Amino acid sequence: MASDQLRVVQEGLAAFNRREFDEALGKFSPELEWDTTRLLPDGRVYSGREAVRAYWADVVERWDELRIEADRWLEGADCVLMLGRLVGRGAGAGVPVEGPWHQLWWFRSAVLVRCDNYCDEAAALRDAGLAG
Repeated sequence: MASDQLRVVQEGLAAFNRREFDEALGKFSPELEWDTTRLLPDGRVYSGREAVRAYWADVVERWDELRIEADRWLEGADCVLMLGRLVGRGAGAGVPVEGPWHQLWWFRSAVLVRCDNYCDEAAALRDAGLAG
């Protein structure tokens, strides 16, 4: 049986993949932090729902198709780790893309407060305290 934390993250990811950003963001603390520094060379930390919404809107505008697919879920005491991949087609030329994308979701008092995004599975496992 999935924990409440895992269910919240899975529901949020499904809403993101449907482009229902308000539904997804409603599952997070208003002070949510979305960290892409471990995923992108020019990554940064987006703070607050509006900043994250603007980032997501910018990202999906660059793709004809974009979704995050979970391959495996792991849970720690205050976190949920999604090991998966990004699958999509770039806008314009429609070039297919698939690559690793892992998300480490942090909870405080049962509320989602942060998501750290990774391309390196070992780093995500280590930061979640779930390595080895």
